[in-house]
Amino acid sequence: MKRILFACALILCCVCMAIFSSQIPMTAMAENIDVIVSLDGDSLLTAYNEDFAYTNGKTVYVAKDNKVLSYDESQDFDKFVSIAMNSTHVVLLAKKGNSTMMFVYSYSSSGINKINYSNVNLQGLISLYNDDNGNLYAINEYDVINFETENYNVEMPYSSKKGLFANTQEFALIKETANATLYALIEGDLYAITKNIMYDETSLDEYQVTYDRNFKDLTVSDGKLICIDENGAYAYNTQSKEFDKLLENGVGADSVIYATYDSVNSKHFVYIKSDIYAINVYEYDGALNYYSSFDKTKYTHPSEYDSISVYKTTDSVTLYSSPRHLQTLAVLPSNEYVLILSESGDFYYTYFYDTTLSKAVFGYVKKQASIALCPTQSNLSIGLYAQALHPDTPIYKYPLDDSVNSVLRYASIYDQLVVIDNVGQDGSFEWGWYKVGCINKDSGELVYGYVKYLNVSPYTSLTAPDLSKTAKLSSQKLGEYIKIYALPQEDSVVVDEVSEGSQIYLKNKYDKNSEWTQIIYNDKIAYVKTENVQPNGLTSWQLALAITLPAVVVAIAATVVILVVVKKRKATFKN
Repeated sequence: MKRILFACALILCCVCMAIFSSQIPMTAMAENIDVIVSLDGDSLLTAYNEDFAYTNGKTVYVAKDNKVLSYDESQDFDKFVSIAMNSTHVVLLAKKGNSTMMFVYSYSSSGINKINYSNVNLQGLISLYNDDNGNLYAINEYDVINFETENYNVEMPYSSKKGLFANTQEFALIKETANATLYALIEGDLYAITKNIMYDETSLDEYQVTYDRNFKDLTVSDGKLICIDENGAYAYNTQSKEFDKLLENGVGADSVIYATYDSVNSKHFVYIKSDIYAINVYEYDGALNYYSSFDKTKYTHPSEYDSISVYKTTDSVTLYSSPRHLQTLAVLPSNEYVLILSESGDFYYTYFYDTTLSKAVFGYVKKQASIALCPTQSNLSIGLYAQALHPDTPIYKYPLDDSVNSVLRYASIYDQLVVIDNVGQDGSFEWGWYKVGCINKDSGELVYGYVKYLNVSPYTSLTAPDLSKTAKLSSQKLGEYIKIYALPQEDSVVVDEVSEGSQIYLKNKYDKNSEWTQIIYNDKIAYVKTENVQPNGLTSWQLALAITLPAVVVAIAATVVILVVVKKRKATFKN
């Protein structure tokens, strides 16, 4: 009986866990992984601050803090028709037949959750809009309604008794100090409405700006109206009543546009669903300057770094997620040290440790950002070889001592470290790290890392053991000098070049199958190519002599014989 009860409890627990896990919002991307979006022809798009939301089918997505959050709407409807968002909520309109449905979702970095929201005054809505301040607006055929997601209070900044807004496709508001303008797209043409109340006898004709245009969408950036058609993007000049072309490509028949003010970077950005169903981002300063793109392409971040340089910020610097998908990971203050790990086009791949958050961040800074190189010293007073001053001295992956900085290995006071370089110098302040190379005793692999300069000193001499086996060096080419390396790698420092036949001490047992042989040279550990080591046998000079000596002996003997024969013939001739 107990076993049955236990089995039932276990099954019930598994069912509860499955149900719970199915309710957890999907977070497709982790920090410093590029935001990847996938859109279709009907996808909608909106943005607020540095976040943006979009749809694909019956799923709503929010890109926030370099993550993609998603929520699959299970309620029955035909398709989403309009979208808006602020700092906490995403609002969507959907169509089911001739009826309109409204969905509201709350979102944060942890996920998206649907909330119950209904208001009789919001039935029959046509389109939604949010401005830079996070105000939410909806339009129906009679009214433009300013509403909130937290309660049911609504305001109507524009009202039409005759239902003049019935054919509106999209709308946007520009609020100025003294007045406001409602811009509406009706059958592809633009209308600029400056009256707050539209009476029964009012006609929209006097507010029509364009005729026979086929605008698809509109938005407001930095107080300027921007419209798009399938051929490009245009800024509306209220003085000349003309449209200045901003883009001539990247926009298609299914494109949508949304603008936002990024308060973190103090910049105006414009998001456009492009003709290839990516989201292109532009910085708007009177012109649309390409800034970044979000699409199905995942950018691969570098993982190994041959050379690390130290830079210092001279002003605030933005750290981005990647050269392609430029979401802001952090804004670095002035006078912070950052590590440049590699280059990628116009960007540096960067490591920064945020001491206030005890958090390491990898990202990208633009090369023209406010950063200055801390140059390396040309001469290293410590010399080529160093040794640890303390037992178990850590050798780090990066020249920063922080809680997440991985230790590659620990060096003992008997280890010989090869000093590759110092990391950097900031004025009179010498950066306190050396880049070193050493051999991992456990795996035998070559390891490059960084050690604090306070923890190492010049290496003392190593005495060759009496029982060390000697060998001779032999070249592959006659007369060629043989290189002795500090580390078992051809791009390592060359300690010396010696002629063949030179005698060396083997540090370990000779292994003909190994590429490198560890030797003791000038009381230090060094390395030569195994192909140049001759523990037994002849050097190339000895081999050449062994080959040529018999021929020389035969030639000498032949010469002697010839001379004797010639001498005898001369003696016979005289007689």
